[in-house]
Amino acid sequence: MSKYISDEELEGKQEVPQLSYGQMKVLHERMKEARDEKYLEQSKKRLEKIISTKMRTAFIGALAAFEKEFGFLWGEGKEEGETTEQEDQMYDLWENARTAVLDNGNKQLRALLNEVDNHVVKWSRYTMTMKVKEQ
Repeated sequence: MSKYISDEELEGKQEVPQLSYGQMKVLHERMKEARDEKYLEQSKKRLEKIISTKMRTAFIGALAAFEKEFGFLWGEGKEEGETTEQEDQMYDLWENARTAVLDNGNKQLRALLNEVDNHVVKWSRYTMTMKVKEQ
């Protein structure tokens, strides 16, 4: 059994329109425009994903550093019933500050992504130029 379709099998199944050179050129341009538009959209989505990841890593990483260095103030690592009243108060203050940082970070991230939407983004991709030396 052949993997190719014979001319006889194609007859009557599909009609391939005969396009003039001008029509093919217009079709080619439309396809190129569609490809370019899709590429620009993919470039923008890629940049938005990178920005989101880096921004979240920045403000969550900062919170993690504070928790590591100052967690002893609210009894980090202790069981819930083992903390003192002062540690419980410090924990409440920490939770308020943490919530404010996360809310502000997410607000700024949304503003940044909205700003990106106002621009045309084209990823230049990774390129490498190799120089050839003649011997």
